[in-house]
Amino acid sequence: MNSMQTIFFHFRAIPLGIITVIILLSAGCKKKTTEPEAPPLLGNDPIGTVYDYDFNAYNLIPIGTQGWLRENMKAIHYSNGDSIPYITGNSEWDNSAHGAWCNYENDTLNAKDYGHLYNWHTAHDVRNLCPEGFHVPTNDEYNALIDFLGGWAVAGGKMKEKATTHWTWPNSGASNSSGFTALPGGSRNNGGYWGDDMGRYCGFWSSGSAPTSAYGYAVGLNNEGGDIANNDEMSQSWGLSLRCIQNSGSNPGQFIDKRDGQVYKTIEIGTQTWMAGNLNIDTAGSWVYNDDAANATTYGRLYDFATAGKACPEGWHLPDTAEWNKLISYLGGYWIAGGTLKEAGTGHWDSPNYGAFNGSGFAALAAGCRVPDSYPSDYYYLKVFALFWTSSLDKYDPSQGVYQQLDFQSIEIWPLSEDKETGYSVRCVKDNK
Repeated sequence: MNSMQTIFFHFRAIPLGIITVIILLSAGCKKKTTEPEAPPLLGNDPIGTVYDYDFNAYNLIPIGTQGWLRENMKAIHYSNGDSIPYITGNSEWDNSAHGAWCNYENDTLNAKDYGHLYNWHTAHDVRNLCPEGFHVPTNDEYNALIDFLGGWAVAGGKMKEKATTHWTWPNSGASNSSGFTALPGGSRNNGGYWGDDMGRYCGFWSSGSAPTSAYGYAVGLNNEGGDIANNDEMSQSWGLSLRCIQNSGSNPGQFIDKRDGQVYKTIEIGTQTWMAGNLNIDTAGSWVYNDDAANATTYGRLYDFATAGKACPEGWHLPDTAEWNKLISYLGGYWIAGGTLKEAGTGHWDSPNYGAFNGSGFAALAAGCRVPDSYPSDYYYLKVFALFWTSSLDKYDPSQGVYQQLDFQSIEIWPLSEDKETGYSVRCVKDNK
């Protein structure tokens, strides 16, 4: 029997949706002896790429539990396709009560590296110029970033691009250790006049209005120090740069399952409330990975399709594909949502657990799967895959159920289908009121 036949024999009963791991794993489910290094949460490596309505590309950078875009915005449309007015004249710019954009000194060449300048009304507009799954940061989100980077006195240096390619000498304190790569795009000031500060200053609008009438909140960095001015109140007519941040979870809570007293963390993500842990109710049609009770405490139990559909507690249910799609779209789509859904680190994921920062609070765990009557074991892929049943059937083959898959080497999440006897994890979503 040749090596490929051996692999087929060992894996023939494993779900087709995860069979691609054969390329990455040797026979017997042994991992490769060498694996790529995980990008640090505080570093310069982007983990993915997203696009705005105008197809401008932006790199996604995880910093702590936040996902930031590394480049200044260049969008000239809101996400619904409405145009953002382009205003060059000083008086018209200064008096606009609606969103507007321009290039510094009305020079299109400046947009290539520095992006456009926008007034505050653009940042505040509910039509949102950011890519799907992203938004203009709130003042609180900027403050959380600054706190994570050590406070206002040093955070600016960790956010600024190093050296003097774009910044004017001395660019003091610049290390860009966060990967944020702030560039000095300059400003447009009162009266619509240019700030004469490209190379020396960058300001970023937040989406919130300031207490002072006709003012908004912004943050600012300069070439003279490593600090950052936060909670700045600036006239809404000023033209500043914009960055976008990935949508995230909020209002963490807990739920007690009255059936067995187990406590589950919960998280609100968009308009949905999800359990932030795998279901662990002991019932027929469920199993513990490797039949080891210790695994249930961390990873929950694995359920066949029929059991998964009725296992959630009262007031909660197994989500269908439409509900999963709503979650995934809110977090930026199938290509990038996995990073913010996965628990960070390698405590419950194999290295590199690529791009994981758990910004959503969903905290997906790689609980593996159960494949009945397979060889050499019934259990596979602990710390490699997180696999969650949906309540939906494969529309082309109703004998199979649909599940969602995340893996340790990717920030993608994809819907696949498999035999209903396979054991996968369950995440419950709260019923609509």
